[in-house]
Amino acid sequence: MPEQSERTIEVDLSTPLRQIATSVEEHAEDEALLTVRRALTMQQNPDALALAQLTDALLTHAASLAEGIEAIPAGRRPVRGQGALRDWAMLQKDGPGDGPLGPWSYARQLAMVVRSMVTTFREYRAAEESRAPFVGRPGLPPLAPAAP
Repeated sequence: MPEQSERTIEVDLSTPLRQIATSVEEHAEDEALLTVRRALTMQQNPDALALAQLTDALLTHAASLAEGIEAIPAGRRPVRGQGALRDWAMLQKDGPGDGPLGPWSYARQLAMVVRSMVTTFREYRAAEESRAPFVGRPGLPPLAPAAP
């Protein structure tokens, strides 16, 4: 069998991979916000099973988002993210309160923390995206990379 010449093509995949990751992150954030909306629009105390399922979903979102916020370098982490991590740690430590409204209030507090975490990611991503695509020119306005 004749030998085939091996050719290697080097391709930079960082941009497409970043776009895919951003799309996946945004989808997860949207799902978290839907859960937050369900929690914050409850008008009356729901049945115990529905509340437990909602709380479980909020705990899952919060744990996942907290890991992501902790991965942001501390110097570039938005202040909202630091507060959300502090509140998340407090909610983990304290748990739901006693009494008939304890679990309901806990779910609402979790929802507010998750909302702050999602906002943190969106603020961070917006700051990184708005800063990255421009080339600085002293004394002149910024130049987009695709500009002539």
